[in-house]
Amino acid sequence: MTSIRTLILSLCIAGCPLIAAGDEPVRADLLLDALTESRSGVWQLADHSFANPAVNQWRLTGSLTEAGGEYLSRSDSRNPDPRYGLGEHSWALQASTYTKYRSSTLWGDASYTSGKTVDAVWNETADAELLYPYVMADSIGGDLKSERYSFHGGYADHTDRWAWGAELSYSAVQQYRDVDPRPRNVTGTLDVAAGAMWRFFGSYHAGIGLSMRKYKQTNDIDFKSEMGVDKIFHLTGLGNHYTRFDGTGLSTYYDGYRYGLDIDVYPSDGRGWFASCTLSRFTFKTVLSDLNKLPMASAWHNELSAQAGWMSPGGGRAFGGLSGEVRVYRRHGIENVFGDATSSIYPQIGSNAMYADNQVSVAARGRWGMRLGGLSRFHIEFAPGWLHRTTAYIEPYSYRVINHARLDASVSGTAQPSRYWLIDAAILIRSTIPYHCTLGLVPADEEVKALTDIERASFALDSARSTTVGAGVGATRTIASRYGLSVGGRYEHSRCGSLLSRNIYNLTIKFIF
Repeated sequence: MTSIRTLILSLCIAGCPLIAAGDEPVRADLLLDALTESRSGVWQLADHSFANPAVNQWRLTGSLTEAGGEYLSRSDSRNPDPRYGLGEHSWALQASTYTKYRSSTLWGDASYTSGKTVDAVWNETADAELLYPYVMADSIGGDLKSERYSFHGGYADHTDRWAWGAELSYSAVQQYRDVDPRPRNVTGTLDVAAGAMWRFFGSYHAGIGLSMRKYKQTNDIDFKSEMGVDKIFHLTGLGNHYTRFDGTGLSTYYDGYRYGLDIDVYPSDGRGWFASCTLSRFTFKTVLSDLNKLPMASAWHNELSAQAGWMSPGGGRAFGGLSGEVRVYRRHGIENVFGDATSSIYPQIGSNAMYADNQVSVAARGRWGMRLGGLSRFHIEFAPGWLHRTTAYIEPYSYRVINHARLDASVSGTAQPSRYWLIDAAILIRSTIPYHCTLGLVPADEEVKALTDIERASFALDSARSTTVGAGVGATRTIASRYGLSVGGRYEHSRCGSLLSRNIYNLTIKFIF
């Protein structure tokens, strides 16, 4: 199976550049211009709008294809929340294309990622950040290896009055461990989206987009040791677990669907006002496969996000823009209640809404830049934000409230010392200032006391002031008339009081044309 997947991936990566083969040869100066626009264009202020495939054809003005590799390393010298490990190391092969051909635009990407999460404890479920609070866990944990395959493609076109587009993507993850406990998690995510726009004034278009996601994950935990097995728990949030199924249900699966509606207003020339509003609903259920497919719990997640702003790519020396964003979501979990088993069948006799997670966040983003000649330019960006999040569990009653303000700032620039070279660099700082944060937990029984300790540690991290500083640098050299080689590196250091110290290193090398 792995060899088949690798073969398919290789063909996809090899085929991505062929999409651009029918396009006109790209001169070296146009190649560097497309690369600069892709990395630092003001279109990034309207990133929400491009979830609509009909709008995505106006993201860039030129064609760009990239293929290469990436290495990522995250190490935590101290982290009191072990659910996501003490570090992460991964490498990836990637290829992507964004191609203009007459009035049409095609885009696509493919990637393969292999990685390892170091010493993850009390978390044996892949995509735990998507499926919380219903994850499988144990007190032993260990390193988790993973492989990810991802494919994505889209097409859009337009006439003088109408525009339309569609895209399809699929990703699969395999996560496993070679020592007890031995989880083997396999996920599959299929996304489909389509959109249509109508030009109503000048270059302004208005329209809608529809999207659908099908998500599936299977979990199997195995033990090979002859000395016994560690108990598996089914967590339900804020340090709680479904006591009745302790030590059982070692095979589970998650089944989920997401439906979304986008409403967008966007200028096709990338200049002026824009607005985007997205409504989505994600539902999933947790099923214990080896208990006759018992539906233990389910959850729904409703979300509203809106973004609006103004951008100017600039016809002269200056460029920039402003955007604002509001995000509101509500996630509620329901636990089912079962009677005594009869012939291995547990009759469901009721359900209780036990878990709630509600959040409101507001953010702004401002960018201003100046062209210095050729592709040499610099820009500064500020992004303040505010967040309020309340999480509660009904019985026994537990809660946590997080409030914080945030400020991100960065300075970036590119220099073109010659026609064939492009140098880029950036520095950033991110600061989070919590206030009025509260926590109320009911002490757990001794067997799972660590769960309560983890929740207290997680709250301590979220309610402490944190600071991140980072820097990145890259260089691109054009080769012949239409090719380029790009290398880059990025480093970030984060500190959350005396609770957490984190270092992230990222290295990339790409072939561009």
